[in-house]
Amino acid sequence: MKIPQKRTVRWRRAAATVLVLLTFWSCAGVGAAEAYVESVPVPGAARQPQASVLYYRDGRTILARLGATDHSDVPLSAVSPDLRRAVLAAEDRDFYDHAGVSLRGVARAIVADASGEHQGASTITQQYVRNAFLDREVTVDRKMHELALAVNLERQYTKDVILERYLNTIYYGRGAYGIAAAANAYFGVTPDRLDFAQSAVIAAAVKDPWGFDPAHDATAARRRWNWIVAAADRRGLAYPKVQPAGSPIGGPLGLVVDQVERELSGRGITSQQLHTAGLTVVTTLDATAQRAAETTVAAQLRGQPAGLQAALVALDPATGGVRAYYGGEHGSGYFDDADALHPAASTFKPIVLAAALRQGISYRSRWDGSSPRLFPDRGVPLRNHDGLHCADCTLQQAMVDSLNTPFYAVTAEIGADRVRDMAVRLGVPDKYDGRRSLVDVKGDPAPGRTRGDIALGRYPVTPSDLATVYATLAAGGVRHERHFVQSVTGATVAVGGTTALDPRIAADVTTVLQSVVSENGFTPGRPAAGKTGTQQWRDTPENQDAWMAGYTPELASVIWIGKAKPGPLRDAHGVRIEGDTMPAHLWQSFTRSALTGQPVRKLPAPAHVGRVDTGDAGRSHDTGKNPDKAAGLQAPAAGYEPVVHTEHTGKRLALTFDDGPSDDTPAVLDLLAKYHVKATFCMVGENVTWYPQLVRRIVADGHRLCNHSMHHDDLGIVSEARSRADIAETDTAIAAAAPGSTVTYYRAPYGDFGPSAKVGALAGHTPLGWVVDPDDWMLPGADTIATRIHQQLTPRAVVLVHDGGGVRKQTVQALEKLIPQLLAEGWTFDFPETTSKAKPAAGPSVPPSPAGSPTPSPAGSAGASPESTPTPSGSTGAPSPGAGEPSGPGVAPSSGKGETSGTGGA
Repeated sequence: MKIPQKRTVRWRRAAATVLVLLTFWSCAGVGAAEAYVESVPVPGAARQPQASVLYYRDGRTILARLGATDHSDVPLSAVSPDLRRAVLAAEDRDFYDHAGVSLRGVARAIVADASGEHQGASTITQQYVRNAFLDREVTVDRKMHELALAVNLERQYTKDVILERYLNTIYYGRGAYGIAAAANAYFGVTPDRLDFAQSAVIAAAVKDPWGFDPAHDATAARRRWNWIVAAADRRGLAYPKVQPAGSPIGGPLGLVVDQVERELSGRGITSQQLHTAGLTVVTTLDATAQRAAETTVAAQLRGQPAGLQAALVALDPATGGVRAYYGGEHGSGYFDDADALHPAASTFKPIVLAAALRQGISYRSRWDGSSPRLFPDRGVPLRNHDGLHCADCTLQQAMVDSLNTPFYAVTAEIGADRVRDMAVRLGVPDKYDGRRSLVDVKGDPAPGRTRGDIALGRYPVTPSDLATVYATLAAGGVRHERHFVQSVTGATVAVGGTTALDPRIAADVTTVLQSVVSENGFTPGRPAAGKTGTQQWRDTPENQDAWMAGYTPELASVIWIGKAKPGPLRDAHGVRIEGDTMPAHLWQSFTRSALTGQPVRKLPAPAHVGRVDTGDAGRSHDTGKNPDKAAGLQAPAAGYEPVVHTEHTGKRLALTFDDGPSDDTPAVLDLLAKYHVKATFCMVGENVTWYPQLVRRIVADGHRLCNHSMHHDDLGIVSEARSRADIAETDTAIAAAAPGSTVTYYRAPYGDFGPSAKVGALAGHTPLGWVVDPDDWMLPGADTIATRIHQQLTPRAVVLVHDGGGVRKQTVQALEKLIPQLLAEGWTFDFPETTSKAKPAAGPSVPPSPAGSPTPSPAGSAGASPESTPTPSGSTGAPSPGAGEPSGPGVAPSSGKGETSGTGGA
């Protein structure tokens, strides 16, 4: 026997109920109805509650026992009048006026049930009869029996006796059976001390002990409470303080029980029945997999910083059955991390790939993975993590390296809405808490709409829903409803599957994700596919969420690591946690253990869907317009052209470092100190806030400062007012990091000056350009960088290289070879010329430190994570100028005190 879906029997049940009523009250006649009522005696004693047993999927191994143990009856006189009023307002306002059955209530419930809503058709008397004397089966005979018993009960007992019995037999959630246990579970008092506000909380739980418990769903519980208060005409009350939910079942399995209870409620089996009817529930959980989940999570978190939390959800792709579930250690009633929303980061990229394949774009098509890249719909440049760069790469390689720019470009090509549609098809709900999923919310740039940032996984999903997405891919595009219950007292739960994706597309996605797992060394001893993800924390180099999602043919699972309140994720050694660290290791270990002893199956071969000539590699931007070309798109205003020569004549060059400070800046400073070379550092304001000690060392070592921008936005395409605010904000950040310092230059992002050159000059910063650009942002190799600089050099050249914007070890290696070579050839290092008068910023000066003394950077602080980019913020602040003048025939010395003498104003 199968338990049918509730929707499929709604109209049948409504028709049956109508038939019962017509037969009982009309067709059979009053006499026949009366005879039937008299033939149904009221049992002498109420049925005693029996615990239900939950089993693992083998049907023999017990997962948990679930039943009411905290139960003691109290007389109605020991129940506060407010509690009685609240329950009557919630469940049966006409209780003291009807004869046990409310025809109006039944008719109203029939209409509501048929239309998809849910209303209680039963009076309190009927509910008591059902709970105390009848089984859970919904049939015409049982409904007739219930109505007759209710009428008979009203004839034998007073209303107060019936209400007393009802209050003592209801299950209120939190393991509380009866009103005495409920008053203690929710408020720690006896039922005679409950006021109306407290009583309404408990009365709300009668309808749905799980859904209307404020510890589980505070919004729904408050909504139901408001309705009861209004129904009783007691408006103006304050919502009371409710005790935290206890944990009748502790540990990770407690949250499994909560999920089972919620699922059964959605299938028509109430919490009352689950806790009192002695049901046998066979779950979908696998004992081996669940044990593997609990032990591997515990092993990974052991010895780690307090507050670090994990979630794990594993599904059978062939059925959607949950094989293992870990949402936290505290147990039933507590916060469930596996069912909480978090930004999906790069684990969302396979969804982008699936959407692209559906539009005929092959995973072998070639795309521009340059970093950074500007996109028309995105005011902030997009970067790849760790400065990775691939100007011409396939989507497969872009997935392996987790490059952001190609997948954003793909999303721009096919449309963000198509990516969202694919996510919903694969398993992300269309709505979360009644609100549309995967769209901007209030305060975002486009509330209610899906933007291209969906490609970066900026929109939150739950680990459970992401597991469904990956299970659908593992199942060849067939999506199954995620579920925890296999059968209830012998009745099998019917769960079907639907084709969400062409199996050929699923095979191609699997091929790409299999290369991710194999090339990154995550293979769990059998063919597997997967993707990591890391979400940046605010506008910092820290991470707040780390993911690993993957599958074998037998098991799809998702791992999440984070905190209850988002914040920096670091392990016991102070190293940043990213998707390819703890989550990937946990996933690999769990998958291997969960599938121990099972046959190894192959993943599908690629189908090669789509065309390979659809990418934007080589056509995304014109030749020569990389992000650091001085011949910019927006020319500066006349009279404010950027300087491109050194201050002094002769065989001179000026080194200009860009996009820092960063983890690589100390190595650059050490190298410059070794050869007594002075240089200019153009700094991004938000980086300055991350590395203030490096700004102070730059000043103390005698180098000059340059204002780059606050968030690396393209100031050449924004208004003069916005440029002014950005430059001022960056000046303020530099002044805060190094009080008394001088900012001599302004260098526009992308060499795209527009109105910003004039604004920078008026703020006391000489607009700075360059004539030598070795394209080291492309990371072509140390030898290539050194060769390009040497070949392009002309006397008085300004050279642009990088100490930030990604891993710049190649730049340092190139300069280690090049600087001594240039000195041997007679080149002198100088500063760029100045055309604007710069002044030290207000504030105390910074005592100089010994030249070349290393200043440590924060442990593990690298560039922003790949799945998110900082959001620009407006600010105010006064500009601060800057730096010292070189002298002497060799290198350019400096006093290190931020003094300057310009050669004229603009």
